[in-house]
Amino acid sequence: MARRRRTRRRPPPRPRARRRPQQRPGPPTEERPPEPEETPAVELRQVAMPTSAAIAEIAERADVPPTDIIMELLNRGVLATINAAIDRDTARAVMRNLGVAIVAEPEDDRVVSAAPRKPVDVDAADLPDGEPRPPVVTVMGHVDHGKTTLLDAIRNTNVVDSEFGGITQHIGAYQVSVNGHAITFIDTPGHEAFTAMRARGAGVTDIAVIVVAADDGIMPQTVEAIGHARAASVPIIIAVNKIDLETANPSRVLQQLTEHEIVVEDFGGDVVAVPLSALQGEGINDLLEYINLTAELEELRAPVDGPAQGTIIETRLDHSQGPVATVLVQRGILRVGDTLTTGEINGRVRALFDEGGGRLRTARPSTPVQVMGLDAMPDVGDPISVIPRQRKRRRQQGRTPTRGSGDQAMRLSLESLAAQMTAGRLQQINLVVKADTAGSVDAVVKSIDQLGDDRARAMVVFEGVGSVTESDVNLASAAKGLVLAFNTRVDATAAAEAERQNVDVRTYRTIYELIDDVDAALKGSIKPEQVEVVDGRLEIRGEFRTERTRQIVGGMVLSGRVYTGAQVRILRGNEEIGTGHILTVRRFSDEVDEVRQGFDCGLAIETTTKIQLADIVEASHTEERLP
Repeated sequence: MARRRRTRRRPPPRPRARRRPQQRPGPPTEERPPEPEETPAVELRQVAMPTSAAIAEIAERADVPPTDIIMELLNRGVLATINAAIDRDTARAVMRNLGVAIVAEPEDDRVVSAAPRKPVDVDAADLPDGEPRPPVVTVMGHVDHGKTTLLDAIRNTNVVDSEFGGITQHIGAYQVSVNGHAITFIDTPGHEAFTAMRARGAGVTDIAVIVVAADDGIMPQTVEAIGHARAASVPIIIAVNKIDLETANPSRVLQQLTEHEIVVEDFGGDVVAVPLSALQGEGINDLLEYINLTAELEELRAPVDGPAQGTIIETRLDHSQGPVATVLVQRGILRVGDTLTTGEINGRVRALFDEGGGRLRTARPSTPVQVMGLDAMPDVGDPISVIPRQRKRRRQQGRTPTRGSGDQAMRLSLESLAAQMTAGRLQQINLVVKADTAGSVDAVVKSIDQLGDDRARAMVVFEGVGSVTESDVNLASAAKGLVLAFNTRVDATAAAEAERQNVDVRTYRTIYELIDDVDAALKGSIKPEQVEVVDGRLEIRGEFRTERTRQIVGGMVLSGRVYTGAQVRILRGNEEIGTGHILTVRRFSDEVDEVRQGFDCGLAIETTTKIQLADIVEASHTEERLP
């Protein structure tokens, strides 16, 4: 990666000043005690930081790409992810090469930029009365049970033809009109890798439609979807799909549901089960009628006064428009020109689009809308709200989705450098992961995290949304790793750089192939152990000739086989008294390759051990096996 050219000149004498965090060089604000370091020859920007901070936070404060910091650490023998925490001394040493001088942050001026903003509470139970709103319906179910086909039938589009590998590659939100009533559908991927995305979908829904194939019945992800719906405390409608198949057994499905405490109306319960065929279009109208009826019973309302609030359903990076977020408005009215905030990201609504690409001026509650104008990529599932005035924007280059509150940041210090370089106990594959959306990145990384064990693992050194860039290739090269691109393209410059540096950049359209490849690579990275495999046992029943390094003996094969070239252990009782290997095997006067259980034979064994009658010769070979 090319670094900026820096002019070497000695600055004129002036008092050294303490600067507030995230400020460019300017007039000194106050005197600070002189440091023992001599004035550097290169003029550096001063950036304040606490005792330790995550790489992402340091990059934000210093206004440098986090990949540059990661590469500087790699040059020093430290492999760190964007969420790793480093101490101030390490940061000071690394950031000098990036034109930044790290100084201590005053206690009274500390800015904890990484602290999450208090989530906006948009729980429907806490919303005051307002105007009626359309229901938000989440469609969930096991992979290949027909969720996308069902939505395709409802929307009368051709989405199914664009899907790959039996899974929906993105979370989509769509609004349709049924008999004059609007219904908003949220489509969640059916593959188990998208558990987090599916859970987020259930968190914003009013009604959960769980699709179960009439031929397959209840599957693991069906049970998982039921759990998400229950956790969200929303009504459940069961869509028993594929009733047109000869192997369909809807009654068995209803019986299986009772095992998971889902009792349908036919069995005296209160859960609606709708038999249908999404492919043939049968039962679709019945399902929509039940959705409308359930929505009426729920008396769904939302206030339209006050600042708009909602939830991020999906994000993507458009190469011409920048970050684009799919937002489900949950209260208020979102308008073009509104100032938004989500997490640590701000922005101004430059344009609103519906699911068909049509421009909108406003979006009311329960409306899914594409929002342009955010400064950076927000996380899927984050709350978003309108603020009355524009706040100071923070530029976040290379921001990646968080990995979950339960993850502990890896702590690095100058003292850990030697240990990192010499710790050869752990076999590791380093990966740079890029995907088209934040939800896809999150799903891929979580899938990779589940692979491997304490003998071999994959470490995602960087993850991000967008195409594979030259920076990604350089980082993978420095980490001696590879780049995984899921549903995204590789820039021409990145492809050329990958060819030049011999970096493996792999692109995938389905997550199945990606997971399988990483798993196979991990298994290949484990150093195999040499394992002795016993092939057969022979009891000595005759001694014919004894030489200094060779013996001719005869015996009966008790188990397995003995064969030319086999390694042997010589046992007397239960004790090993010697080793050797079989030179030849004979049956009567014929030399043969092997003799199996139940037959006698003669052996020429190369060994210095004196073999006696009743000894056991154990034939074996050595092979490599994963421990």
